[in-house]
Amino acid sequence: MNFKFDKFIFFLTLFVSHTLFAQSNGVDNPSPKVENLKYKLKLGWFSIGSGEVTIDNDSYWRGFPCYKVGVYAETLGLGNWLGSLDDHYTSIIDKKTQKPIYNEKNVVSGNATWEQWTNYNFDSMTVDVKVLDYKREDPNRAWKVKLEENTQDVLGTFMFFKHYDWISMKIGDSVMLTTHYEKKLYKVGVRYMGQHIIEFNDRYVGTYKLHLLLPENDKLKKDRPVEIFISSDKNQYPLLIETKLPFLGKGRVELVELNNGEPIF
Repeated sequence: MNFKFDKFIFFLTLFVSHTLFAQSNGVDNPSPKVENLKYKLKLGWFSIGSGEVTIDNDSYWRGFPCYKVGVYAETLGLGNWLGSLDDHYTSIIDKKTQKPIYNEKNVVSGNATWEQWTNYNFDSMTVDVKVLDYKREDPNRAWKVKLEENTQDVLGTFMFFKHYDWISMKIGDSVMLTTHYEKKLYKVGVRYMGQHIIEFNDRYVGTYKLHLLLPENDKLKKDRPVEIFISSDKNQYPLLIETKLPFLGKGRVELVELNNGEPIF
């Protein structure tokens, strides 16, 4: 199958962490020190993966205040047949500048296993990446990527959106950022699609609807957009992500647990 299912799960699952940082305009209600969200990835009626996001809003890196974001993603059942994943990601993001400082990941994808450590240096405008790739005879690899001023890492990309007041945006407005992933920089963003009432967890919940924009991914076409629904309360939690997958039906990421309890809105 030509479709890179593992990478799609990666972007889809990690997006749930990105939008956690969105805040309602004019509401002074700081986030709790640690937030924990659990998600299920479904294909039709089948659960094919899960993701857990942990955000430490009051962490420190070398004495500087930062956000520490951790994501664990895995495939289950049918998902293992389509593209096995068992991955851990951690990002450190400067609380003052909202720029990435450091990230690391431990990835198991099929029979491939590797570890990666990435440092972001905005003085020299370079990303330094080191990798241990255990499927290679010489597992050590390293490379540099040239930074752009507005570059984020994948887990920190949507920190940028905390500065946006969704309700003041016009339908169709979009925001684009540059995101570093592996050896390249990618354009990533969202398009605001207005306010919608959805049925979630047997309740009707007010949401903001967004479309994920990945211009370099021809799999995400206009006729099958990635639709994101975030709660329109002060927390703006991502509740639901949906898209049509070629040949596979509808994919769905759904919030199933919030801070160790049922997600009630």
